[in-house]
Amino acid sequence: MLSTRKVDAGLGFQTILYRMGKLSMIATANNSSIAVDSVCGKPSGTQSIERAASILREIASYNDQGLRLSDLSLLLKLERPTIHRILSCLVREGLVMQDPVTRHYLLGHGLFELGLTAATQFKLQTLCRPSMTRLAEATGEMAFVTIRSGRDAISIERIEGARPVDAPFIEIGVHRPLGVGAGSLALMMLLPDDDITRLCDLNAKRLIRYGGLSTPKLLKIIRQSQDIGYAVHDSSLIPGFCGVGMVINDHKGAPLCALSVTLVSESISTEKHQEIISLLRQESRTIQNLIYQSGGLAH
Repeated sequence: MLSTRKVDAGLGFQTILYRMGKLSMIATANNSSIAVDSVCGKPSGTQSIERAASILREIASYNDQGLRLSDLSLLLKLERPTIHRILSCLVREGLVMQDPVTRHYLLGHGLFELGLTAATQFKLQTLCRPSMTRLAEATGEMAFVTIRSGRDAISIERIEGARPVDAPFIEIGVHRPLGVGAGSLALMMLLPDDDITRLCDLNAKRLIRYGGLSTPKLLKIIRQSQDIGYAVHDSSLIPGFCGVGMVINDHKGAPLCALSVTLVSESISTEKHQEIISLLRQESRTIQNLIYQSGGLAH
């Protein structure tokens, strides 16, 4: 039996900025109102919001283990007192929480709640789900829809094939370095070469967690995919998994998401490869037509 896993908070990051804009006047625990600018010690409310957004993005990228204050200071090149003041605001608002044992900062329950609310505004999953179901049934493998989030990729919908697979690296809502995974690879391979190199360098330390993946190895896989016109990888990208992916454009022709099939295997046979790419092309066209008909409301 096929099962569907829906994203909880992965989709709603942009909408979080609305909540963060409201942080210019925060109701603190003692019900007094203070400006974010005062809390963060900066003259510009916009700058404070941008820094808070950057903190949330970095924490999201490492949310399986969280980040220390010193980690955030190093990654964002900001002074620790500045980071600490912003984190204090975010913790009070429930957007960030701190592990009492490790003292690492993680995304908070407030983001989960905002993500659930934001998800109702998006039609992308609804449009893609029938095609994904057909892919999973026809191949017996997992089907994914993936979107880009800055230097990361997030799978927002997953339908399992003949057997459920438990793999943290490919769970819904998990931030992965752009390029890791078939859908993620499909989104990255279309970028300009300079952007690809820059993103690989930005994510270099995180790539190691994926079976010792390195920037040169990822760049090689990207080039191979570019040569054939769609994303394909074996287990050298994610240990134990291989996949094929294609990009789906929005109604204006810009990349919107990627549709992919992932197999629990070291590699894909030629026959299976051809079967999957044929099905992906067919279902990609179907979704593309639905997006055009919706006038871009899927985004």
